[in-house]
Amino acid sequence: MLLAFAFLLSIPSARAAGSDSSPHCTVDHCGLLADGVYTNLVIGRLDDVGSDADTARVFRWAKAHGYWKNLPAAVQPYLRDVKLVTIAGEEGHPVTLFMLKTEYASAPYHAGDLVRYAPHDAAHDETAQGGPADLALFHGLTGCVATLCQKGDGACFKRYRQGAFTTTHGQQVSLATGRLMPEGARIDPVSLLPVR
Repeated sequence: MLLAFAFLLSIPSARAAGSDSSPHCTVDHCGLLADGVYTNLVIGRLDDVGSDADTARVFRWAKAHGYWKNLPAAVQPYLRDVKLVTIAGEEGHPVTLFMLKTEYASAPYHAGDLVRYAPHDAAHDETAQGGPADLALFHGLTGCVATLCQKGDGACFKRYRQGAFTTTHGQQVSLATGRLMPEGARIDPVSLLPVR
């Protein structure tokens, strides 16, 4: 555990590594929580929707730091298929996640809304389309983002716990450390409502 923590400290922040001042690369790892698809649920406020330039910036950072080795080597499939979103989870911790542009275009997304991110799973394989690069991004980088509450709907916001949770048991995972929080909240991973 100490070795993993030392490894995280040894990775320079995106700003120190020479990235520009895009809000998507002003935090360590450009806000990425995983090397590829983030496998937990995230419930939080939609903070920002990135542009293609933001996606390209995060792509360059990821490839320069040894991330995404199993994903397409060229930026074009990302720009064609992927939409970058930033969700503010527990205590406003910013998280960079990805969804398909086709899914993004199918529903309105507004900064400040409460949203849920979930990784794609086998139940959604029928929505995967395209060639090898498209399928690699579908399975290896993107998830589904759904709006739970509109901005300003305080009663709706109060129904949900914000943060990251396992997809199987709804146990809370720290966005800062990636570890289970034994005393953290627990949600029903289907309804997303708290169970404790």
